[in-house]
Amino acid sequence: MPSTDDIARFGRRVQDLLQEIGSADLVEILDVYLIDTRGRMELLSHLLSARDFRHLARCAHSMQGGSSIFGLDDLAQAALEVELAAGLPDNPQLFRLIGALRDRYVDLEPELQATHATLLASLPGSEPSGSEPSAA
Repeated sequence: MPSTDDIARFGRRVQDLLQEIGSADLVEILDVYLIDTRGRMELLSHLLSARDFRHLARCAHSMQGGSSIFGLDDLAQAALEVELAAGLPDNPQLFRLIGALRDRYVDLEPELQATHATLLASLPGSEPSGSEPSAA
């Protein structure tokens, strides 16, 4: 089940960002975040298998920062836990923490995608399209 706190904070942050930067820039930033985060989720397991803990920590750190921008504090905290655990390569909790991070994102992604689609549809001259962000 998605974090209702993260969803509420995300909604408020989207409204703030709409006022600060406008819908076109927000759509672009959210598009990049969705594509980047999905890719990083896949990368985490590969880095763990390769025992590349330095890059795993950096990957989690990037996810933390991106999630914080959108008010996804619970997701950012889960990414921070992965980052910190990666600093201790023999940490038996790392696999579980990556799984928990992935589960949190998977739960939130439909809401993020729906918001992205709504924002995209609201742009002047926008064509109806699917809710998937475009690959830039």
